[in-house]
Amino acid sequence: MSIFHRRKKTYRFSDEVMSKDAIISLVFGIPAFVCEIGSGIYSIIKRGEIVEQIGAILLASGIMALTAFIFSLISFGDTECGIMGKRGAFILSIVDIALLVLMYFMGS
Repeated sequence: MSIFHRRKKTYRFSDEVMSKDAIISLVFGIPAFVCEIGSGIYSIIKRGEIVEQIGAILLASGIMALTAFIFSLISFGDTECGIMGKRGAFILSIVDIALLVLMYFMGS
């Protein structure tokens, strides 16, 4: 065997089943994250002079983030499904909530 032995590139696909609660958490967490980032960018562009609708969007994203957090916690109770989706949903919901708290304290 030579030192320049090449490994074949193979793809490994997981047959891991994702928890339904983790999917619901991601469905709520991803739009919440997009709304928070979009609101932050809009606030930077307008130099802090934002309209009332942005507050309503952030309130809705806060509700979605809390819902995502609750469903991500529920998904950890499902033992038949893989852990990667559960962890991803949990981390995204924590990032959503932390970003909202950070935006709140920066605004006050």
